[in-house]
Amino acid sequence: MANTKTNAMRILENNNIEYEEIEYDLDGEFISAVDAGEKAHEDLDIMFKTIACLSKDGYVIIYLVRSYDSIDMKKAAKIAGVKSISILPTKKLKSTVGYQRGETSPLAMKKNFPVFIDDSAKELDKMIVSGGKVGVSIVLNPKDLAKVTKAKFENIRQ
Repeated sequence: MANTKTNAMRILENNNIEYEEIEYDLDGEFISAVDAGEKAHEDLDIMFKTIACLSKDGYVIIYLVRSYDSIDMKKAAKIAGVKSISILPTKKLKSTVGYQRGETSPLAMKKNFPVFIDDSAKELDKMIVSGGKVGVSIVLNPKDLAKVTKAKFENIRQ
């Protein structure tokens, strides 16, 4: 069990969603979702990273893809119904979504932003996402995550 209960965990508990916590030591600063998965000895095929993007019109959109995948920016923008998107600059993450790099969870953000989960997660029994704190992850069913975040499954990877 994690030493600290995060807001992401509280949201899951308040919605009666089962999850499991994983803690791992990154030996310093966060490098990448792949690095976190390897340090936690987790299957990278079920480890997803949360990427906050900004539309040209200033809308924040949240995307989840496997730790080793990249977002296809054109597909992702089209799916969200905007002309173009860019990754939200790291220096604006905390003030915009409430998390810093390496701890961004699709749960418990400052606002209920639109969330899109890559369709590679749709048939999985479980996926791993950030728990809202560096070194803490949450294992849960992708359909449960989609339900609580009102996410849509779409092909958004390159």
